[in-house]
Amino acid sequence: MVRSTVISPTKANTLFWLGRYEERVYLTLHQLRKCYDKMIDGAPEDYQTFWSKLDAMGMYQTNDEFTLGMMYDKTYPCSVIAAQTKAMDNAILLREDIMSESLSYIEMSVALMNECKEKSEKNVICLQPIIDWSLAFWGAAEQYLQNHNALNIMMTGRNIENLDMQVRFGYSYERVQLAFDSLKRYRQQKHDFFDTEVVGELESMLKKELFDINNIAYKNRLLTSINKLAKV
Repeated sequence: MVRSTVISPTKANTLFWLGRYEERVYLTLHQLRKCYDKMIDGAPEDYQTFWSKLDAMGMYQTNDEFTLGMMYDKTYPCSVIAAQTKAMDNAILLREDIMSESLSYIEMSVALMNECKEKSEKNVICLQPIIDWSLAFWGAAEQYLQNHNALNIMMTGRNIENLDMQVRFGYSYERVQLAFDSLKRYRQQKHDFFDTEVVGELESMLKKELFDINNIAYKNRLLTSINKLAKV
């Protein structure tokens, strides 16, 4: 019996946020690894700007507070474990769609982070396995999620998060434009999932002659539009 490809608004929301949260885990770890490398030998001023992009609320005052908090502080919404826990909550609701094989990679990540937290291990201990499991999750999800409409919604969330993070971390125009082009390919599959007016706003702002990621007002306008793209 062929399953219906119709997706309820509630399931669409769950798929979208699973995509966003799991990509946030991967990209935060990618940025955190670069930040950690700088912190090993550098003075605080060498990485303070970079650090502030991850620690948006300025909660952590020392290297140890930052590395432990960014990995394991469940009360801090920007932490890796907070994003991974939210991804797991959504994945559990979608277990029948993504299958237990996909869910298991997220569950292993959360279990490892909880174990490392109890031992007060710094992020370097857990970082690489979680990056590997995040990539494995995406491979498994694409394999087992047979409903292409559902897969496109989840990948839309993933690509919106990627675009958001690239803008936040000041990537080049070329990289941001490539990320936007990748996202628009999913719009071709799920046209009704995107706010057409917001797509137009982004297209008008993402011109090479206008692109100025160091301009705070411009950057904030980009981020606002990116996060209004999907109708969820």
